[in-house]
Amino acid sequence: MPETKRPWNFSRRERIWLAVALCVLVIFGIYLERRTALRRIPMTDLGVFAVASEAVWSGQNPYLITDWHGWHYQYPPTLAILFLPLAEPVPKGLPVLKPGEQYTESNTPWGYEISGHPGYGHGSYYYGVKDQNRRFVWITAAWYLLSVAFVIFSAHALACALESSGLRSLPPDGNAERRRWWKLRLLPLLVCVGSLSRDLSRGQVDLLMLAMIALGIYLAANKRNFKSGLCLAFPATVKMCPPFLLLYPFWRRQWRMAAGVVIGLFFFLIILPGITLGPARTIELYQVWIQVLAKPALGHGSDTSRLNELTGMTSTDNQSLLAAIHNWRYFSLPRNERPQEAAPWERDLVYVIGAAMLAGIFFAAGFRRQDSRRDMVVFAGLLIGLAFVVSPIVHNFYHLLMLPLVAALLDKGLVQKPGDAADWKLILPVSVFMLVDLMALMPNISPTLKDLGAPLLSLIFLMGAGTMVLIRQKENQLAY
Repeated sequence: MPETKRPWNFSRRERIWLAVALCVLVIFGIYLERRTALRRIPMTDLGVFAVASEAVWSGQNPYLITDWHGWHYQYPPTLAILFLPLAEPVPKGLPVLKPGEQYTESNTPWGYEISGHPGYGHGSYYYGVKDQNRRFVWITAAWYLLSVAFVIFSAHALACALESSGLRSLPPDGNAERRRWWKLRLLPLLVCVGSLSRDLSRGQVDLLMLAMIALGIYLAANKRNFKSGLCLAFPATVKMCPPFLLLYPFWRRQWRMAAGVVIGLFFFLIILPGITLGPARTIELYQVWIQVLAKPALGHGSDTSRLNELTGMTSTDNQSLLAAIHNWRYFSLPRNERPQEAAPWERDLVYVIGAAMLAGIFFAAGFRRQDSRRDMVVFAGLLIGLAFVVSPIVHNFYHLLMLPLVAALLDKGLVQKPGDAADWKLILPVSVFMLVDLMALMPNISPTLKDLGAPLLSLIFLMGAGTMVLIRQKENQLAY
């Protein structure tokens, strides 16, 4: 008789904790709906992507329209095209009133401020479910559920890559092995919980990028290199921060993976927009995107339409090295009195430091063609972290993409066998990274921490631990 597959079974204690986790997620989801779709002015970035999708599919320019807050879509057309199932009609704007007439609940569309309204700016400014926001209620719920699925999948895929197990493999039966199985999936999420919760609450798309990175790493660990390259290419087409991760297959001379990266970039950035929007419109959109965002972000061009919204050094909680150098330089001045533009020498210094860090990562990784599973995840995590150092615009919640490096360091630093001691040289940087990530959420101390560049410094500390792991592995191989 054929052997029947054993189903996934959880102990009573595990079921209780899973039920608690489910309740927390449901409560957080209700809170999210309350502060977004059920509020007169939704506190979310999700509207940017949903509105841009409607614009790109209806023939409008997604870079020239805004959501209810006046925020622009900042990314290549790919994401707006793929966001079609969650598209939201482009806001029509406020109606023109007669002289002396004021905006009220009856003449002000959902999503816009009513000046002087007693509840504006507070979570209690409840709007309810009406015709104007009914679709966005469902959009918010759908994206939240998808985002939670991305988080769970990412943690599981990275753990499987480190464990040499399959995505459908059952948890082990032994108590010690079972505890380690859970630790490798839950502890990395706990370390990054600050960034993860911020991304979920803002309706951002970084969790989609994380899921694709985790899947790409899992496929690479299982020698499915071409598919891995396709997956790793996708995040670079969503947010065009320096995609240093894509250097991995070229440095390791994994040519099937490299082919997947090149084809993936070509498909998502050129073929997909060209097929859906037409070649002429695709070229037009990229020209506008380069003019309004790419050039200003790199310190070129004269367009300032995104200066106060994104590209200015003091416009947001930018945690890039460029912003840190700029803020350290003008630390004695209040933020609103500091220059918005970075000096050319500040950008040049970032490029020099970034090049030195990249050379150091390559030196630590060595020039061999193959990596162990853990070394591959560490190497990938270092390249992801370098992107956040060099990129001119980095928000604190981007640090959730450091989950691969966190998982690999915990896998290395946790107790491997009974009687072994934890490696605190690896656990300490992870703990500092977690502490700073959580403290960055606290309103009273967050501005000071970010002004000091604490999230950036904790990221570099974490990368230092990953570099040490690669150097140790390199020394051990040379010893043999």
